[in-house]
Amino acid sequence: MQSLVCMQQHHLKSNAFPHLHPCKRTATSYSSHTITQQVLNHASILSPSMALSSNPKDLVNLRKQLAFYGAYHTNPVNVAIHIVGVPTIIFGTECLLAAIGPVQAPEWAKPMLDSLSDAAPDIVSKYARLNWPALFAVSYWLYYTLLDHVAAILLLPIWAGLYFAVQYVALDHPADLVKVGSIASAIGWISQFYGHGVHEGRAPALLDNLLGAVVLAPFFVWLEVIFHLGYRPQLQKQLNNDIGKLVLEFRKGNKKASKEVAKGKAA
Repeated sequence: MQSLVCMQQHHLKSNAFPHLHPCKRTATSYSSHTITQQVLNHASILSPSMALSSNPKDLVNLRKQLAFYGAYHTNPVNVAIHIVGVPTIIFGTECLLAAIGPVQAPEWAKPMLDSLSDAAPDIVSKYARLNWPALFAVSYWLYYTLLDHVAAILLLPIWAGLYFAVQYVALDHPADLVKVGSIASAIGWISQFYGHGVHEGRAPALLDNLLGAVVLAPFFVWLEVIFHLGYRPQLQKQLNNDIGKLVLEFRKGNKKASKEVAKGKAA
């Protein structure tokens, strides 16, 4: 058992956990709980904001969610790239989702959907469909209303505009749908990694929390825009303070990890 623990610790050290040194053959015993706790502690050092956002109770906490995402986006050039690139990704994603086809509405919902279609303006009823882009857009927007309903309402015209732009391509140029979606997605994602690699100097948030980063990105860039227009200045100040603390914690963690790596090499 002791030799097995030694092998586990040596494996952990060789996989970017430098503070776990290979154990010597002594009478000291290590439980699996101890090893697991050391691994979790190191993970929180490398990504303190990930630990912050992993609590289910924080899913609708606007400050904590935006502080998590904002800690990865402090460079103004990178933020500007995201303001353009994130909507491009949303457009491309919805195009690819539209290529899947329509969603079959349950029988009980059909009368309501027909009534909405009849009441809507012709341009809306022509392009509005119950499909995967619609479900995608509505689910995202409903989550944003839980975070900040006023900001979500202000976002609604742009959010709906992206959806109807996708529907225009899907219905009027269906042969180009996948191509347009693929190109838009590629441009959007490449721009994100360029912004992080060249300007931010830090990996994207999606490498630590894929779901949180992908869902939060559109709302974060929208708030960045309306903050500059005077929206909720007190919240903006609080977020800047929260983000500053997380970035400082991240940098301290990096320094500590670097020192541990140096000690491990010296040993």
